[in-house]
Amino acid sequence: MIPKIKRIRLKGKALSKLCEEVYNRDSGLCVYCSHYVEPGVKPHHEPLKSQGGQDRLEDMAMLCNDCHSLRHNSVKGIVIGQKVRSYLSAKYDRQE
Repeated sequence: MIPKIKRIRLKGKALSKLCEEVYNRDSGLCVYCSHYVEPGVKPHHEPLKSQGGQDRLEDMAMLCNDCHSLRHNSVKGIVIGQKVRSYLSAKYDRQE
């Protein structure tokens, strides 16, 4: 049997602090279209949480509401996901 990996899931102040760090790292801009993102908008997880994404800087990026919706609900979401993965890979020097 394959052992289950414990995912990082934060709550409360720890999650709020992490979201603020992601927002500041990304300069308050959508990493896909470069539009301004309002403070308080929650970051996107890439990989998706359902695919193992965790609450950590390396797995989170800011997307504006339009791009975030497209990422989850349209064919264009595949392209957005690829760009977010490339952005995070370059930022954290990891393999895609």
